[in-house]
Amino acid sequence: MRQLLNVGDVFEIPGRGMVLIARTELNEVRFRAGDHFELALPTGKRCTLTALGVERFTKCFTESTTLGILVGDQLKAGDEIIGSELWINSYS
Repeated sequence: MRQLLNVGDVFEIPGRGMVLIARTELNEVRFRAGDHFELALPTGKRCTLTALGVERFTKCFTESTTLGILVGDQLKAGDEIIGSELWINSYS
C-alpha cells in the first residue's frame, strides 16, 4: 500500500547527514532502513531516496505517526525540503 507522509522539519547530524521529520495521520506505517521512497519537493522536483535509518517518535497529545528518516548526503542543503511529500510503499 502506498502511503503519504508530510515533511515538517529537517536537521543535520554531524558525521551522519540530513534527517527528515515526516508525519502522517495513519497509525500503521511500516518503513525501515534500506527502504526506497519518493520525495516530491515543493519546487516540483521529484527524487527517489534510500532510508539509511528510521526512528519512530513517541506519540504525545496526537494520534499521528512521526518518523525521523536519515537520508545522509542524498539531498543538497540548498534544496527546499520542508513541505515536501514523502511517498512510501508500506508492507502489509
